[in-house]
Amino acid sequence: MSTTAVETDALRQELEEARRRQSGLEQTLEERGADIARLTQELEEARRQAAHLEDALNGSRTQTRALKEELTLATERAARMEQSLIGAQRLTTIGKIAAQMAHEFKNILMIIMGRAEWALSDDDPELADKALHTAVASGQRGADIVKGLLSYAKGRQMESKLIRADKLLDRAVDLIAWSLPKCHVQLVRDYDGSGARVRVVPVRMDQVFLNLILNARNAMDPGGGRLIVAVRPAETEGYVAFSVQDTGCGIPNEHLEQIFDPFFSTRPRPQGDGSADWGTGLGLPVSRDLVRQAGGEIHVESTPGEGSTFAVLLPIVDTKP
Repeated sequence: MSTTAVETDALRQELEEARRRQSGLEQTLEERGADIARLTQELEEARRQAAHLEDALNGSRTQTRALKEELTLATERAARMEQSLIGAQRLTTIGKIAAQMAHEFKNILMIIMGRAEWALSDDDPELADKALHTAVASGQRGADIVKGLLSYAKGRQMESKLIRADKLLDRAVDLIAWSLPKCHVQLVRDYDGSGARVRVVPVRMDQVFLNLILNARNAMDPGGGRLIVAVRPAETEGYVAFSVQDTGCGIPNEHLEQIFDPFFSTRPRPQGDGSADWGTGLGLPVSRDLVRQAGGEIHVESTPGEGSTFAVLLPIVDTKP
């Protein structure tokens, strides 16, 4: 075989091999083309789903923002309503004390007028001087009562203060102590003298203790009894206990679970007799909220026919006699 024939045969083989490779590449290209088309469709579908999810997410974000705004507004409304509720209960307490003060001032004025007339008509300088001193003392007593009520009524100080536990309880007790003897109520102060101090908003605690003392006094009406206000270390470590104990009618067992419910009261509203001593059902719920805001808790124990004890527990900040 000639050299030319050999070269021609080799070229034919290379051509056949090239054609086989071309055929294989075309087949592979067709297969890959189908895959590319399928992947392109899947990519488009994924893009559509992503766009749908993005729209849903944007809608969810808008809805979330709207819900957050509604929640903020609702929280602000609740805070305003809570302050209004506290103010309403405070005004009720002031009204009750003011109504009793009217009767007390009538007695004070009668003493002042009587002693003044005595001093004017008596020729004995010593007796006249004694009568005038009695009149001045009665006037001072009236001024002290008014000063205490005004201090409570104008209590705008809403910042917390560090105060001794016994001094804190005395603030409220002194405001109402003058009315207890005429109700035949014996007041006993039982303080441990430990010097425990608490951090509270004093005017809010005044409201709590005043409400408890007024309730205790009413529970002993009309026969009177014994009112014990005490400050003692609480059984819970790190807390001081303020207690208001009376020897009144007590609370029926079926009512113990309800006394802290808003607007629950066992005392009827007045029937046109001018009485201010009726129940609003706000005193104890508001008192519990104020105590909890101070980091404390309020409990009650009661025996029908024997009396009740309300205990307010507040965390001790430090102890300094």
